[in-house]
Formats: sequence, structure tokens, C-alpha cells
Amino acid sequence: MKRYSLLLFLITSLVLSACSGDEPEKEVVAETPPKEDVKKEETKQSKIDHLKNISLEVTEESLIGLEPGSMMGDLSYEKDIEDIGFNTPELDLQLKNKLPVKLDELAKETDDLETIKKGLVYMLASPHYKEIIGNANAYEPHFEEPYLPDPTKAEGEEETKTSERAIILLDASSSMLQQAGGSVKMEIAKDAVKSFAKTIGQSSEVSLVVYGHKGSDSDADKVVSCTGIEEVYPMGKYEKEDFHGAVHSFESKGWTPLASAIQKAGEISGGYDGNTTIYIVSDGAETCDGDPIQASKDLIAKNADSSVNIIGFDVDSKTENQLKAVAEAGNGEYFKANNPEELKNTIQYEWLPSTLDLAFAFTMAPDGWDMVEEYKSADKYPLELWTVGRKEAHRLIDAAAIMSENGWITDEQYSELRDWGFERSEAMKELHYAMSKTNREKADTESKEIRQRVDEWTDKMKELKKERGDTW
Repeated sequence: MKRYSLLLFLITSLVLSACSGDEPEKEVVAETPPKEDVKKEETKQSKIDHLKNISLEVTEESLIGLEPGSMMGDLSYEKDIEDIGFNTPELDLQLKNKLPVKLDELAKETDDLETIKKGLVYMLASPHYKEIIGNANAYEPHFEEPYLPDPTKAEGEEETKTSERAIILLDASSSMLQQAGGSVKMEIAKDAVKSFAKTIGQSSEVSLVVYGHKGSDSDADKVVSCTGIEEVYPMGKYEKEDFHGAVHSFESKGWTPLASAIQKAGEISGGYDGNTTIYIVSDGAETCDGDPIQASKDLIAKNADSSVNIIGFDVDSKTENQLKAVAEAGNGEYFKANNPEELKNTIQYEWLPSTLDLAFAFTMAPDGWDMVEEYKSADKYPLELWTVGRKEAHRLIDAAAIMSENGWITDEQYSELRDWGFERSEAMKELHYAMSKTNREKADTESKEIRQRVDEWTDKMKELKKERGDTW
């Protein structure tokens, strides 16, 4: 019995061993996700590919290159830069209603925080950075240029008697809308007249008469235009703010009533004792059928001490001949200026009072009030950048809050996004400070250069008078 049991055990062992040797080893194969899941992941990735190139930096370069927010097309420039003081910007109601759908889509596409930030910027970035930064970088100081007479010009010549009163006649006819030297002639003439008036206003009363600024250059408006001569700054002491307001109170429009303008100057000067000097800036001849030469003769006949001086600004030969004759009839001088620089030089070297009367020209360098006003101009666009950037940052924070309220992001993610929004607002403020500083430095440099020119002129004039034996 034992032998039988042992034999059975051996046979069973051999059979099991043989079966075990014939069975092949099973190969371990990694599980492959269904094709549908792969396709979904690829589609999901393609939807956020456009966010890769969005920069989250707050620099001039990055903001200029930042595309306008996809949901900000209706935000106007005026609305975007509107100052709200210290109030917290509120999300526009229409935008607030549209945002959830887009934010839900963003949350479904990614849970990566950096990608979410880029997605929010993609939707909510201000559309006006490029314009604001371009304007800020284009800033140039605009101080009044001090027109200082050439001290050497009067050497060996008898000093002229200072005019007690000066009447400036400014041509504002339609031809002054043309350009000279790349700028509108009317604007060039206005700038020149402002500086000229400030200079002669140190020693003379001033009046500004404008003509050609009424109606239009059409035949239907000829009468209105030819009779519309106006003393926009009445004869009196020069006051900068009032004079500038008068200069900017009209535009070029109509015909050229030169004769009537001279008659108007004659009426003004006829009521005063002493001499009155007439200064005319014109780019055209008489077009209102008047006789400016006779008008000039009549003015001198009433006051022999007066004179009529004319600058022909970018005029043709026919016009120049008439203007020369007008100046000659008015015991004055005619000067030709073909471009802005010649107009400036003519006023600077020919029409200014004597060096003695210009002893106060040092006051023409920018003072404290001038710098305050110029700093406002320097800060204008950097301040707009800060305002726009602050509003944008709050849009980003409000959008993150919507995502958090709907459970599309975690509390931790919301906290990080909120901090990022405030950090972005602070970075906008710092960028504003940097741009303002750059522009203010431009203003400071220009102011110092002007003051240096004035000081150099003053020193030269003192030396000239010392050589001539005059006491200062």
C-alpha cells in the first residue's frame, strides 16, 4: 500500500511540473486611456494655447504689447481714465452679467493658477495702454520762449524811445489755417504773439486786435467777416492769464480786412496821448475791398508819433509789395518771415524794445507757478496710466471673487489671485511714479536751460552797457 501511494505521488508531481513548464509568462502592459479622453485633453489644451504669450509683467514694453481685453471692447478712453478718487472701482453691470460664463469656461479649461491669471488678463485688460504710454513718452515741456534782443545789435546806435502803448493786430483769416514748417500758421503766430506781448508788456501797455476770425471765407459770409474786427485784449497792463485767454478765444475762419483793422487801431490809439506802436502779423493782402495803405496814412496823420510795423508771414511777392507799402505809409518797417524760425527771429531782433527796457527780461525764465503748471502736464498721462491700471486690477479681483463664489477655484487660489491683483495695482502705481519722474526731469532740464540763456543774456547786456559808459 505504501509503495502504491509513493508511486502515485511521483506521477502527480511529474504531471504538474510538465504543465507548469509549458505555460508562457504573462506580459505586463500599461493601461492606455480611452481615445475619447485623449481627444478631450488635446482640445482643452488648444483652447488655452493663446494664453501662453500673454505677459503678466507691469512694464512699459509689456503693457504696450498687451492686447485689449476680449471683453473690454465697449470701454471708451474717457470712461477708462475717469478719476474716481479713493473710491473702490465697481464692476460694470453689463460686464458683471457676461463674466460668469467666460469664467466657468476658463475654470474648465485649466486649474493652473498662472494660466488662470493670464486668462483673466486676456479677458479684462484695458484697451488703452498703448495710447496712454505713447502720449506719456511723447511729452515735451512747453514753456514760453523768452525772446531776448541781441545785445550787440544796439551797439553804436542810439537807443530808441520806448513806446508807451503797443497794439498787436493778428490776422486770423482762413489762409492762416495753412501750414508752414510743419505746423499750422495760426498756432505759430499765436505762440509768437504770446511771447512778444509778455516781453513788451514789461514796459508798455498792450492791446490785441484780431481780424478775419468771424464768419467764413465764403461769399455769403464776406460782410460778416470783413466787419468782424475785435479788440480781444483791451489796452492795459499785461496780465499773462488774461492775455493767453484772449489769444485762445478765436480761430482762423474768414476774409482779410487789413484796412479796417488798421482803422480800428487808429481809433484805439487816437484816444491816448503819446506814441503808440502798431505791430501787424499777417500772411495775406487785403481781401475786403479796403485800402490798407490809405488807412495807414490816416493813422499817422492823427498821431505822428505812432508807427505801423508789419511782418509778412509766408507771403507771396504781390502780398509782400502791399504790406511793404502799408508799413512805409505808417512810418514803420516791413519784415519778411518765410518760416516759424524767421518769425521768431524777426520779433526777437526787430520788434523788441531797447535793451534798457528789457532789463526785466530775467523774469521770463519759468518761475514757481510755471513749474507747477508744467508738472501738471508732465503728470497727466502717467496719472491716467495709474487710474486705468487700478481699475483693471479691481476687475481681476472681482472676477476671481466670482470664480470663488461659484466653487470654480479653491479658497487658497482665490486668496492668491486677490493678492496678485493688489500687487498689480501697486506695480501700476510704481510705473506711474517712474514715468512722472522722467517727464518732470525733462521739465526741470528745459527750465534750467531757459534760465541759463536769460542769465547769459543779462550778463552780456551788463557788460555792453559798462563798455558804453552807462550805469546799470
